Amino acid sequence: MMTLLRIDALTMQFGGLLANDRISFEVREGEIIGIIGPNGAGKTTLFASIAGFLRPTSGRVYLAGADITGVRPDLICRRGLARTFQIVRALPELSVLQNVMIGAFLRTSKVHEARAMAEELLDLTGLSAKAHFAGSSLTIADKKRLELARAMATQPRLLLLDEVMAGLNPRERQQAVELVRAIHRRGVTILLIEHVMDVLMPLSQRIIVLNYGRKIAEDTPEVIVRNPEVIAAYLGDSKYARA
Repeated sequence: MMTLLRIDALTMQFGGLLANDRISFEVREGEIIGIIGPNGAGKTTLFASIAGFLRPTSGRVYLAGADITGVRPDLICRRGLARTFQIVRALPELSVLQNVMIGAFLRTSKVHEARAMAEELLDLTGLSAKAHFAGSSLTIADKKRLELARAMATQPRLLLLDEVMAGLNPRERQQAVELVRAIHRRGVTILLIEHVMDVLMPLSQRIIVLNYGRKIAEDTPEVIVRNPEVIAAYLGDSKYARA
């Protein structure tokens, strides 16, 4: 498998705060890679730097071999990298269908084509029955599905998911897991931040662990749960630390 994303010594500093400290890793095409770490470990800052919302203080980001460090988010999205946000960002004054069409317009200028793409993705995400609801009227679970649909409408090769399971009940989490797997089956490579270990462990082929802005481990889930530094920093007395 080819390397789709390469992060090379990425550092992000805000004054005296070192949010990301020389982080390096690769994501190969077709993988699902999880990122974990305590609150404040630098996970969302890392996503923002990869997707162009922040320009790293130093280090480089490569997508399919091209240097995209500091490139505008819309241009990075055109290259095939989309992201969701920890705090969902549905456009409240637009319908669910229109929200997804906004993403589709990245790839087409024709309204009927954008509508067809959006309708197909609403079917994928289980939102077809709510196509004409206002974005503001949705539950948290449905807003997260909507954000996934809108990101998918940009036709990404790589999708960055920032805590798509947060705030969901067990049934909603399982539905979200099934949706992530359905997206992956479409050939989309996935890099996801998640705190819900029952979700992350079975989904991920590899897990990257951040703590205080540094990458402290990277391995398969089976190895990560036995890593003493990861246990001390993050897993603590969870069932995974005792596995």
